[in-house]
Amino acid sequence: MKITSTRVATSADAKAVANVANSHELSVDSNCSVMSEQVTLDFMAGYIDPSVTYLITVNDESDFSAVVNLHPDSVRERFFTDVYAKPEVANLESIVQWAVELATSEHPSWAIWPGVNSLDQRLQDAWAKAGFEFLRRYYTMRMKVTSLPAINEIEGIEIRTIDINNSDEVILWYKVHQNSFSSHFGFAPRELDKWRELVLEDASTDPHGVFMAFRNGEPVGFCQCNDEYVEENRGNISLLGVSKESQGLGIGEALLRTGIMYSAKKGYDSVELNVDTGNESGALHLYEKVDFKPESSWIQMRRPKNVSS
Repeated sequence: MKITSTRVATSADAKAVANVANSHELSVDSNCSVMSEQVTLDFMAGYIDPSVTYLITVNDESDFSAVVNLHPDSVRERFFTDVYAKPEVANLESIVQWAVELATSEHPSWAIWPGVNSLDQRLQDAWAKAGFEFLRRYYTMRMKVTSLPAINEIEGIEIRTIDINNSDEVILWYKVHQNSFSSHFGFAPRELDKWRELVLEDASTDPHGVFMAFRNGEPVGFCQCNDEYVEENRGNISLLGVSKESQGLGIGEALLRTGIMYSAKKGYDSVELNVDTGNESGALHLYEKVDFKPESSWIQMRRPKNVSS
């Protein structure tokens, strides 16, 4: 198999990009979340920094067969690269190698951390042949919403929505976010303006879906719900964090249950979230306690520094 052409995708290609990505993922994992057209547009734009999605044609076929997005992150100096191909594409190594060469040509010193569905052995093997190895495992977890969850009151703790159009409240949220995630694997601190752009300027952002916990009047935790999976009637808890000084008091569980209740009141019949299974804060245990169950998983890979580009 050989790559015969590549071109940059435009917004007009979103449906076709989604078809390739979804056919790839569903061919290995029937439980994975599919990309809606809006999620695809967000994917094409880049997870963090602005990015470019490439459409790849192989063997002189009339239609493209694969999709590559490097997903650069200039703060971490890292690419979070995604590769998708139609199931009938027999050999993924050349597409992976093309992605590696593209990333290396753009930023030779940056790390490349591809994400791969845990059940996708073909793509894992293709990355392994390019010198990449397992780094971290993540779960996509879901729970059915059959009733409104009970929320235990904690003395001295108030949970309320914040106004994301109020700059003072957004700054409080930003500070709690940076504190609560500062010890997490792969965390990189960001300036307020860049953080605001990443967290708030997203098509799925729910302006009423951010809850903050206050301990004796001071912000100590937050939960952000969004509408990423509205087309599947599923709520999404995109971010949940508690400041390091206030962990272990039950605040995270109270915030989580608040997010579930909010999603239920919006009419969603299930709720989804993602978790790093190696998270030392105990997040996975908390989600299991509240009855979230793994639906699918994916791994992060990387190439050791002593392997030549």
